[in-house]
Amino acid sequence: MNEKQLKKRTTADLQTVLKTPQGRRVLWRLLQACRVHQHSFVPGDSTATAFHCGQQSIGLFLLSEIEDAAPTAYQQMRGEYVSEVNSEQNEINRLTEELTHV
Repeated sequence: MNEKQLKKRTTADLQTVLKTPQGRRVLWRLLQACRVHQHSFVPGDSTATAFHCGQQSIGLFLLSEIEDAAPTAYQQMRGEYVSEVNSEQNEINRLTEELTHV
């Protein structure tokens, strides 16, 4: 398999993963773990800084691959994550309100 065919297959594989909510959640968690939108610098700790830079490098690679495979997927994943967090917060608020009215 040549490089062009491999790239095409890799893109198709990623597009398949991105079509499912489960796949998008897994990729979102990986991007979060890779600290894509966080600073890598740890004052006074060059080893931790280097470690975070390595994580971030992988995350940026993954983000680039996602954007190439499906340009709107990142925004979709972000929207789904925000919606899930808001839903969980609403449930916590509801339960807290129930407890305070008992």
